[in-house]
Amino acid sequence: MWYLLIFLLCVQKCTSKFKYAETNEVSYQVVGLFERDAIVQQLAFSESLHHVNLKGVRIQPVILKPWRTDSYSVWRELCSNKTLQPVAIFGPQNPITDGTIRDQCALSNIPHIQATWQPMDPDLELNEELEEEAEETEGEGEEQNAEQQEEEASSYKHITINFYPNADEIALAYGKLLKYYKWENFAALYEDNFGLLRVQKILAEVSDKSRITVYKLDPDGDNRNNRKIFKQLVKYQDSRILLDCHADRIMKYMREAEELSLINYYQHYIIVAMDTSRVADKLAKLPSNTTWLSLTEYDSIKNENHILAPRVGKWNIPTHSSPVTDFEVEALIMDDVANHLVRALRDIEELEQPSEFDCSVEDQPWGFGATLQEKLLTTKSVGVTGHIEFNERGQRINYVLYVNEIHLMKRSTVGRWESANGGAIIDTRPLVDDDRNTQSSKHFIVISRLAEPYFIEKKPIDGEEVDPDNKWEGFSVDLVKAIFDILKQENYNYTYEFVDAKNKTYGKFDTKTKKWNGLIGDLLDKKADLAVCDLTITEERKKVVDFSVPFMTLGISILFTKERKVMPGTYSFLNPYSFDVWMHTATAYCVVSIVLFICARISPADWENPEPCEKDPEVLENIWTFKNCAWLTMGSIMTQGCDILPKAIGTRWVCGMWWFFAVIVCQTYIAQLSASMTSALETEPINDIDGLAKQTKILYGAISGGSTLEFFRSSKDKTYQLIYETMMANPSVLMTSNEEGEKRVLKSRNKFAFFMESCTIEYKLKRQCDLKKVGGELDSKDYGIAMPANSPFRTHINRAILKLKENTKLDDIKNTWWYKKNGAKECDEPTDENDLEGDLEMDNLRGAFLVLIMGLVVAVFIAAIEFMNEVRNIVVREQVTHKEVFIKELKASLNFFKLQKPVLRNPSRAPSIVSSDSEDERRQQKRTMNAIDNFLDMEKEVH
Repeated sequence: MWYLLIFLLCVQKCTSKFKYAETNEVSYQVVGLFERDAIVQQLAFSESLHHVNLKGVRIQPVILKPWRTDSYSVWRELCSNKTLQPVAIFGPQNPITDGTIRDQCALSNIPHIQATWQPMDPDLELNEELEEEAEETEGEGEEQNAEQQEEEASSYKHITINFYPNADEIALAYGKLLKYYKWENFAALYEDNFGLLRVQKILAEVSDKSRITVYKLDPDGDNRNNRKIFKQLVKYQDSRILLDCHADRIMKYMREAEELSLINYYQHYIIVAMDTSRVADKLAKLPSNTTWLSLTEYDSIKNENHILAPRVGKWNIPTHSSPVTDFEVEALIMDDVANHLVRALRDIEELEQPSEFDCSVEDQPWGFGATLQEKLLTTKSVGVTGHIEFNERGQRINYVLYVNEIHLMKRSTVGRWESANGGAIIDTRPLVDDDRNTQSSKHFIVISRLAEPYFIEKKPIDGEEVDPDNKWEGFSVDLVKAIFDILKQENYNYTYEFVDAKNKTYGKFDTKTKKWNGLIGDLLDKKADLAVCDLTITEERKKVVDFSVPFMTLGISILFTKERKVMPGTYSFLNPYSFDVWMHTATAYCVVSIVLFICARISPADWENPEPCEKDPEVLENIWTFKNCAWLTMGSIMTQGCDILPKAIGTRWVCGMWWFFAVIVCQTYIAQLSASMTSALETEPINDIDGLAKQTKILYGAISGGSTLEFFRSSKDKTYQLIYETMMANPSVLMTSNEEGEKRVLKSRNKFAFFMESCTIEYKLKRQCDLKKVGGELDSKDYGIAMPANSPFRTHINRAILKLKENTKLDDIKNTWWYKKNGAKECDEPTDENDLEGDLEMDNLRGAFLVLIMGLVVAVFIAAIEFMNEVRNIVVREQVTHKEVFIKELKASLNFFKLQKPVLRNPSRAPSIVSSDSEDERRQQKRTMNAIDNFLDMEKEVH
């Protein structure tokens, strides 16, 4: 009996060893928690775990489907099954209930795995911060030995290992995508709270200066609420839309947008859904531009030879063949989870199966849970979603997101974002344009505004009527024609027509209506495809529309009228002083002459002995008659002096004060006269903007709502700020067009200056010789062709403009309209070769000569009066006729070779008269003899 028992025991042991040797596979159980309607994820999880087999390691999937999705129901579903022995727990793919399962896994030391978008859990962040603080505190203490460090490294971490990219990094990638496309003004649409959270994180990466409007879509209701939102987008001219929604509802929203004309070549949608590739084929049928990020490379999973291609058919109910692109990333990532998990399990030696799963407090944690968790974190693999690697917090790192773009109804991968550096989008577009045959036919509406020489209406020639279909001409018309000729040579069937903008402005943002007006507004309203005129490329405009490469470079300058060389006035020598000064000077002359006369009459020193030789004169003589006083003051102020001078102290003091006054008056007059007579200009010229800003006589303005006015408004320069404030204080100086500004400059005649682009000034100078350009250019800017944002035709137009520049065709068009057509003429001014700078011409001194001539005439007239008065005296005295006296006196006076003339006497006059004359002569002789005797007596006394 004992032998039999021993034999049976031996057989049993041998059989067991034989079975182990034959069966080297090890099977481990992994629990997956899914919502009941997540059929595809369940089938993908089950099929992927069954399919994977790496060196004898298999995974047995166990799927749990709670009846309810709340945290307690999910936890109860997991804990109620006492037969589970999981080495890892996957799911649930719900951000709300995920935390409960993670906490339970931490109690049981079972690794928790996830593969879905997961917002950051505040409680998890707090736990990690506490753990970091604890580690820092321990590090400050004594050094731990090698065993303690190894034990700490293998301790279980309260984390979730998520195969899906981190939510913050996805938001960062989308923020970089917005910067890649240079989005600053756009609308953001979301449909739930998690969508709002994603949008907020994305917007945090955008500049604070961006104008962003946010709307909440209604995913479940009818489309009336959504239509209101899309109407708002149309009203506020939004052409760039950030859309966060589930992939299953992308086409629903796109159809609603299409009903309100928000689906066209100029709309650009960036979709925040990693599963957008599922509807890529449908989106490619829409004319709008669409962009999204994906974790998988579309061209790779689209390939029929992809590794998942023969398997994904099992993920459907009923089973049928489907392309890999039809499945969500959360389903595709299941294969990566299975492969990565098997690799980690394979590298752990002597891994023991966990005990039956029990959520009770007394349940002992699994001893190998921390080891398996560490292996999952340190293992690296490559799967359907690319490189798989984790950091110590269980977050995926070193992965790549691909930029998918639908442009001109064709999908392509145009870039990628690498999480390793978190930098900008890396552009991977092909250098060769392969879109030439994608959109080869379109009719363009080209809008422009009437302005010479860019866009003007043709004038009838020789009475012929203008063709209504070809009634426009100008630089813009020739430029567009040349561009479309080049595109036609490249087999593009593009046609165009020009539309007048009806005196619209260039366009600016209206803060009241929250809309752009003018040409920019028409582009945003999709009323036109191109705006071609003297439209400046500015940063504010670039935020809402696209511009071509510049076709003209220019700067702001000043348009002003030429200074006219005016003929000096006849009496320009009077200009140094005003009329009041002249009148006050004349009054002062009269007053001083009178004061001098009075002082000379009352001052004894100015009364002199008429006979110096007579000691005791009977009378004293005063030479300071009013005539002599006036002559002295006149000679002094004329700086010529006088042959007689006063002797009294009072009269000399009067002369001294008058001479001081005369010095001041004469010197200031000469200085002012020199400046006024050498200046032949009508007004003081301005040479630059500083001189214009400092003066107040000349007004200046610009086009209202134009880029020139915006330049002064946004400038930080104090001079430019002063210019802007001055113009805004007087709105009448703001014009609606350059033509209006030119007319006012010509009409005001050196009283108004107009800020205008240098190229337009160059055009004006060739047609108005009275105009000139003042100073240099204040800035440097460019003209470009504007088109709605996201225009798919921008590349074609840019290429055509560059070709026009290379073959100098663009310069030829400009030269034609600037220097040849439309009334261009040469404005060469005649120059005087003998004219030297600063010399005075006859015109400057004409008044002085005229005064001299008039003075001579007056002098001759006065002399004639004196002559006739003398004739009269002789006639009365000598009792002769006027004719006799006039003839004899005139002959004697005009005999220029004799210095003496005879005194005219009448021998036949009465004796009484002769005796009286003799008696006067005798009396005079007696006085003379007495004077001689006095002189002789004085000589004797001296000797």
